Amino acid sequence: MTSAVVSLTVVYILTAMAAAQPDPAHPPVIDMHVHSTNTSPQQALARMKALNIRYLFVSSLTADLSAWAAQLDATAFVPALVLPCDAGRAPITGRPCWEGTESFPNTTWLRGELQAGRVKALGEISPQYLGIAPDDPRLEPYWQLAEDYDVPVGLHLGTGPAGAAYDSNKAPFKSPAFTVSAGDPLRLEGVLLRHKRLRVFVMHAGWPRLDSMLALLYGHPQVYVDVAALQAPYILPRSGYLRYLRDLVESGFGQRIMFGSDFPDQVAPGIDAILSADFLNAEQKADILCNNAARFLRLDASTCAQ
Repeated sequence: MTSAVVSLTVVYILTAMAAAQPDPAHPPVIDMHVHSTNTSPQQALARMKALNIRYLFVSSLTADLSAWAAQLDATAFVPALVLPCDAGRAPITGRPCWEGTESFPNTTWLRGELQAGRVKALGEISPQYLGIAPDDPRLEPYWQLAEDYDVPVGLHLGTGPAGAAYDSNKAPFKSPAFTVSAGDPLRLEGVLLRHKRLRVFVMHAGWPRLDSMLALLYGHPQVYVDVAALQAPYILPRSGYLRYLRDLVESGFGQRIMFGSDFPDQVAPGIDAILSADFLNAEQKADILCNNAARFLRLDASTCAQ
């Protein structure tokens, strides 16, 4: 082999190795708040490749579970079931959550889905859309299932679409029973005390109920939060989001905050919001974007390796 051929071979190998490495411009990310109702698995895969997203928590309807499983490797996402659903219809979109018109899934059926591994998490659990809180007795069987099967749970708390209970809200499927008062994070406390092995994260970090969220985090070390949607300008000005995030971090909970997008158009802006936050150091940014979620989900540490 001539020296020219050797040189070309080395260049080819080095180029291939470089192409296989994560882009250093995009740090590792785990997105803890993806909806099967507003994006396709193919679109999600494209974002994962472009933005170095290593893993997804996908809130799914039963009709979407097989499509996601067919497109994404099992090591790349956790399929979660949305519940409850008003007369069997999902919040915001109104798509069927499962067969039938019951607002809560059949527990025998759900136990079978958990045992078979077709459902590996519960979430988004969003009782506010039905006007009920996490401590409502109708949710107790699902908290018990989550604890029995040791699956992670994502719980919507805080607020929803602006004016969610009114016909004037922009969601295509209306939620006239929605109540803001049911979103107080402290309404989760009784559930946690009854189910101390429960792995739960509060979606949207309970915004705007900062004091209740801080109290819950302080009293229950197993609770994590995601910051999904808070980066969206149509939800909250960037300054308001950063102020809320800063209060969570400066109160000592930087290792229990996880990144989430909620909306496909907010993945890149959400990552940028974390990376550009001048009150976060490099370690805190890496924790929020990836490390904390890997710990919560019990993923291998290599998931977030640079």
